[in-house]
Amino acid sequence: MRIMHINTEKTWRGGENQMRLLINGLWEKGIASFLVAPSNSHIAQKVRDFKAEKIFLENMRGEFDIFLVFKLAKIVDEYKINILHAHTSHAHTLAFLVKLIARYKPKIVVTRRVDFYPYRKETLFNLLNRIKYKKGADHYIAISNKIKQILIECGIPENKITVVYSGVDPQRVIGGDGKSFSKIYKKNNEFIVGNISYFADHKAHEDLIKAIKIVKERDYNVRLILAGYGEREGFLKKLTEEMGLEKDVVFLGFVENVKDLLAFFDLFVVSSREEGLCSSIIDAFFAGCPVVATDAGGIPELVINGETGVLVSKGDPFSLANGIIWAMENPSLMKEMAEKAREFAHERFTAGKMVEGNLKVYRMLIGGE
Repeated sequence: MRIMHINTEKTWRGGENQMRLLINGLWEKGIASFLVAPSNSHIAQKVRDFKAEKIFLENMRGEFDIFLVFKLAKIVDEYKINILHAHTSHAHTLAFLVKLIARYKPKIVVTRRVDFYPYRKETLFNLLNRIKYKKGADHYIAISNKIKQILIECGIPENKITVVYSGVDPQRVIGGDGKSFSKIYKKNNEFIVGNISYFADHKAHEDLIKAIKIVKERDYNVRLILAGYGEREGFLKKLTEEMGLEKDVVFLGFVENVKDLLAFFDLFVVSSREEGLCSSIIDAFFAGCPVVATDAGGIPELVINGETGVLVSKGDPFSLANGIIWAMENPSLMKEMAEKAREFAHERFTAGKMVEGNLKVYRMLIGGE
């Protein structure tokens, strides 16, 4: 079994980490992976973290980069690649074109991580997308049932879709010590609300900042810690200043030490308006950190309200604020939920289970090689 993983993303987000866990998990099973990624990406910077047979860092010029398509087709033929695994939408296009050109015809697997429709309005671009999604993949891996349902509504046959939940390495987040963060960022016994994510539109950090404003106006001693980076960072910092929350909202930037950071948080809060699944919630589960999250996308498959966390309405800062306040006022119940969430994560959301789920799809497509 020889798998070429294609990822066109330049940033490092949940999907890139999932690909790393998959490639490394396959390596441990003796299965060779070939990785294709942009030369000017965070993947390129972390290349030593990938246990791949060969790594090709390319100057990618979009999803219709014909020069790259021909180069990848030669690699497919030379190494007899039998699975092309596309980890992004642009990678899906490249894989489709590579298969058309290559003499050796691999199967195409596409992982879908986002919960929005790939095409809707009848435009030329969406017509091409429709062809790509209906004809350009042998199988889809959806990281939640919500995404599977969206693909079915777009005309993808159900038997061509397998749900494989994202997974994390529990050892990366279990057993943290939050004292170092507490010494620097916690004052006057504040209740620490935290979030770890890329600053993208669909994460809706502004809803969380507004919710913190509401919580403080109700006289609760709370501080928000935002760990991450992204194109909306400037906007979010400006919003924080406009709302007079400079002392109450801390931007940490990218944090490598997630284990100790999660141990520092009293509550992990997710404000997303769209979300395929949200692997950072799984991190919080394993770390034993209580969770409040919106009902966006696949999140309700993780956060079962009243059992593994508190679920609130997406796009509603007041609902989010009420959820945070409820958690603050019910610490013993939140602790019980956190324990149930940890057990739930061990049952369904480990990296090992994610690797096995992908491998099952590969074997199905190539006859159990």
